[in-house]
Amino acid sequence: MFLATNAFNIWIQLLAVFGGLGIFLYGINSMSDSLKAFAGNKMKVIIEKTTNTPFKGILVGAGVTALIQSSSGTTALTVGLVRAGLMSFTQAIGVIMGANIGTTVTSFLIGLNISTYSLLFVGLGSMVIFFSKKKKLKELGGIILGFGLLFFGLDLMGEALKTILKEYEGPATKMFTVLGKYPILGLLVGTLLTAVIQSSSASIGILQALYVTGGIGLTGALPILLGANIGTTITAIFASIGATVPAKRTAVVHILFNIIGALLFMLLLRIAYVPLVSFIETKWLIPLYGTNTPAMTIGIAHIIFNVISTFVLFFFIKQLSYFACKLVPGTEQTDALSEELSDFSLIEKSPTLALEFVKKAIRRMGDLTVEYYELTKKYTFEHTSNTTDLAEEYERNINSLDKKIHDYLFKFTTMDLDNSYSNILSKHLDTIKDLERIGDHCTNLVGFFNERYEAKETFSFEGSEDIKEMYEAIDKMIEGSIKAYSTFDKKMAQPVAVLEDKVDKMEEMFRKKHVIRINNGTCGFTNADYFVDILSNLERIADHANNIASNIINDEYCQFDEFDH
Repeated sequence: MFLATNAFNIWIQLLAVFGGLGIFLYGINSMSDSLKAFAGNKMKVIIEKTTNTPFKGILVGAGVTALIQSSSGTTALTVGLVRAGLMSFTQAIGVIMGANIGTTVTSFLIGLNISTYSLLFVGLGSMVIFFSKKKKLKELGGIILGFGLLFFGLDLMGEALKTILKEYEGPATKMFTVLGKYPILGLLVGTLLTAVIQSSSASIGILQALYVTGGIGLTGALPILLGANIGTTITAIFASIGATVPAKRTAVVHILFNIIGALLFMLLLRIAYVPLVSFIETKWLIPLYGTNTPAMTIGIAHIIFNVISTFVLFFFIKQLSYFACKLVPGTEQTDALSEELSDFSLIEKSPTLALEFVKKAIRRMGDLTVEYYELTKKYTFEHTSNTTDLAEEYERNINSLDKKIHDYLFKFTTMDLDNSYSNILSKHLDTIKDLERIGDHCTNLVGFFNERYEAKETFSFEGSEDIKEMYEAIDKMIEGSIKAYSTFDKKMAQPVAVLEDKVDKMEEMFRKKHVIRINNGTCGFTNADYFVDILSNLERIADHANNIASNIINDEYCQFDEFDH
């Protein structure tokens, strides 16, 4: 009967450990999600906009991770930015290093051991969520609730572990003795545990609860902590699957950084790491925290590891980059934007960043359109054998981007977005339509000129000069509209409208001059309509360039992007 009762009690304690872990994980995820929502999308844009040097990247990575309480989240977001072409591989290295520092905030908070007040936070957070009408207050309530659940789950798990270790003191002592004797086993345990639950903060929280029981010493606990930092790289690996070459290299740098740092500290484990942490615990933490010392000891050990690793490896960024390039050979995919337009995950995670990605894709579409226009202009006066093949390729690529960007933008309509987003979406849709139509008119012109060369027909001198004059004006319009779109510069867009009126008058005047040449017998075309069709298509190209510039001049369009530009 005693054995049955005893077994039943242990089973209850195991359920408490499992349930406590579940509450802890839910709490930390809830707090992280609420912090992300509360901070808003601008925080994510900051990652892309303020990481032009590795040192800045470290600061931004540490700050963002401290806010969202997830190094895995920051790393996955960074890989996503590189994958989408919004951040370079070099920029990402610093952010990843900083994320490892920022994640130590969680273990430090756990070290404060304020579990006595955990239910107070749970109650307060729930009340804020339940009674608040405003979205921001509800998000704040989610942060408070998650914070309370984190400590409540940790306390529940810790108490259950104490009971189990007390009941099975002999076997537990032997197991922890083995971990202390063979630290490599602790490294593997920490790596596997974190890889499974995909959260180094959670696995280190479990380690803190375990260390508080007194069952495991520093020599056994610290390798588990180091392993947790290796296991957390699984998120970056998942985020880079099927990604571009730079995104894969970013994930590789994250893995290299954490593995090299962990191995370095494993080599110094007994001669430096354990003695240093033990000294801090004995001389500083015990006098300051008393009975709360064990949890804070692990938190401090975590901070020491990540700060020193970052400091040391900061001087080897070039070498890390070199090895990543060797491990992931290949060139950066110039058309990666087209491929990534089929991945809609960024829209759900951050609509603002998704719109940044869309703008980059539209700029790429604009570049292709300009190249196609330049090819068409050259073919107007110079016959080259491969132009029609190149024209088909440009037309195909522009149409493909048009469809993919259109489908990507359409995904936004499934979300509950405010008017500012709706305005920018409509402007983007208008812009890609105008770019696609410019491509269509270029295709028409190439067709006309191809027939002209096959028929061996030539422009008259006056007709050739008229076309050249029209091209000169349209050159300025296309250059101005594309640059204005890229920089959202109203002043650059305004002259386009003036030129559009000029092109309209040219088209009318040159058409009349063409009729006069036909009557005089000086026109070189047997089909008199060809020249009129050429003028008409050029005038329509000018119209679409003017439409793009008009979108920039629109006040609402520019105001929405002030925080970006």
